Order: sequence, then structure tokens, then C-alpha cells
Amino acid sequence: MRKFLLATAAAVAIATPAAARDNSLYIGVEGGVLFPRDNDADADVDFTTTNATVPPGGTLPGGIPAGPADTEFDDVFGLDYKTGLDVDAIVGYDFGMFRVEGELGWKRASINDFEIDNSDIAALNAALNRPSAAPDPGAPGLAALTANDFDVDGRVRVLSGMINALLDFGGDEGFGGYVGGGFGRASVKMFGDSDSAWAWQLIAGVRTAISPNIDIGLKYRYFQTGNVNIGEDAAFAFAGNPNRLTVGPAPGVLVDQTTSAVLDTDFENKFRSHSLLASLIFNFAAAEPPPPPPPPPAPAAPPPPATITCPDGSVILATSTCPPPPPPPPPPVERGERGR
Repeated sequence: MRKFLLATAAAVAIATPAAARDNSLYIGVEGGVLFPRDNDADADVDFTTTNATVPPGGTLPGGIPAGPADTEFDDVFGLDYKTGLDVDAIVGYDFGMFRVEGELGWKRASINDFEIDNSDIAALNAALNRPSAAPDPGAPGLAALTANDFDVDGRVRVLSGMINALLDFGGDEGFGGYVGGGFGRASVKMFGDSDSAWAWQLIAGVRTAISPNIDIGLKYRYFQTGNVNIGEDAAFAFAGNPNRLTVGPAPGVLVDQTTSAVLDTDFENKFRSHSLLASLIFNFAAAEPPPPPPPPPAPAAPPPPATITCPDGSVILATSTCPPPPPPPPPPVERGERGR
């Protein structure tokens, strides 16, 4: 499912434009669910053995068998976490297609189950003589240890500071996507103990603009620290049952040998998690300049010039003079009678 979410986020990022504002500063907050990966722990076992004569107060003879030697159980404990909380605050700068941001993150999850290897429980029971058998005093004494005797109630907290480099896809509007990664330092706290280590993460997400300066989005993150040494304060102390021995030459001396144990956990491991976060981003980009004013209207065409019609039917400008009329034809010549 987590691989599917990562692939989906990357595909959407390639196919859609980004909502980030190019060449601008931005800040944001993110929060969501945390899915920590299970991890294992070793345990250092310190045995303490005491011997007492029966009846008490006698002199202990030589040749008493030594108690069990201190040992180490590798990967004896397994931690299973509940779904937790992951929140962070970011501040960054968008250079266009490339972004750089600083991130302060905080993660928390409770322990759901604390498991122990059954073969190691059997070894402890043998060393502590639990349960005992006759002729041991008070047999069967303390019952055999079970996994329920190692139950713990705790949580893990991680505080991290990361520098992320992200690649945006698309322009400034609509849906968008991004992919990238980060590197930084993390402090892991558990069972009252803490340790720090370098950390890295992979990121993919989608987002969209809901206003000229605000984006909302969905983000996936895989987070992993280097080796951290935690859990040294999670110690388990167990008492043993007396084991009655006959020591020395016959008839021998009765000796009650009792062993107790202290287990110190050692979580030398990496903290790893998957997260699905909702994000709210504010961009400090300047408002877009207003559009230029419309061009002025074209000047009106000049009115046609005034004209007049002359008596001869010609049309001339009103400022001109009509041509003079042609002279009248000469009068006809009158002739007298023949011979006059």
C-alpha cells in the first residue's frame, strides 16, 4: 500500500502543473499519521548468585558450582508500534522548478507489543531454577517466566531537523506535484533514554492552490535514522528459586544456591517510518501586476467638407466660387427686302 501511494504521488506530479509560486519564500505546517517500522533489541543479562549453608550460618565448603555466567541475547526483543502522529513546520524558497526548504519535525508512537524470543525465556528459566523441584526448599517456588513478564508500556518520540531539496512539476496554478529528499539530524527518545544520529528521507506529494498565496496538499514521507543506542533504562529484574546442593565429601554439606538476573535492553538499531501528511502552505509571492489600461479609442473621422451646387450643375467646395455663366449668344442680324 505504501509503495502504491508513492507511485501514485510521483505519477500525478509528472502529469500535472505545480501550485508553488516561482521565485518566492514560503512557510507551511504539515500533519498526519505515522507508521513506524518494527525493530529489534539485544539484552545484556547480568546474573548474581548467592550460596548459603543449611542450616544457615555454617562454613561454606570448597567446590561449590559457580552460578550461570553473564551473557548477551541477540535480537531477543521485538518492538511493534501503534499508528502514531507526525507533524512538522517548513520554511523554504522556490527557485522555479527547484525548491530548497528547512524542516523541523516531531513524531510520536506508542508501543503496541513487546515480544521476546521463547528460547531465551527457556534459558532464563533454567538459570533461575524457575520452577523448582524437590528437594529444593519451597518447591515449585516462583513460576516459570513467560512473555507477559516482559511487557512494557512506553512510546517513541523523534525530533528531527532536515534540509530538503525538491523538484516541482508544472506552472504556478492548478494541481501540481513534487518529489525529492532530505538529510539532517534526528534525536530518538524511548524508555527514558535518548540518542541522536544522522537521518535521511524521501518525499513525494501533490498540492493545489486555493487562493493567490495559499496551497493545500497531500504528502508521503519515508524517514530513516542511522543507528541509535536507546532503551538502556528499560531493565528487567528477576529473582530465582533456591537450588539445594550437596557439596563436599559424604555426607556432604547442604548448600542453597540462589541466582537472580537483570536484563538491560540495548536498541542499537535504526528508526524507520512511513507518513501520510496533509499540508498547508503560504507563499509570499507578490501580487500579480494589474493588466495595462485599454488603448484610447481611435479619433473620430473628420466630417466631409461643405459643398455647393453651381447654376451649371457642378458641385464645388463651399469656400470656392462658381464659374461665371457663359456670355449670351449674339442677337440675330435682320436683312431688308431685295434691292433695298
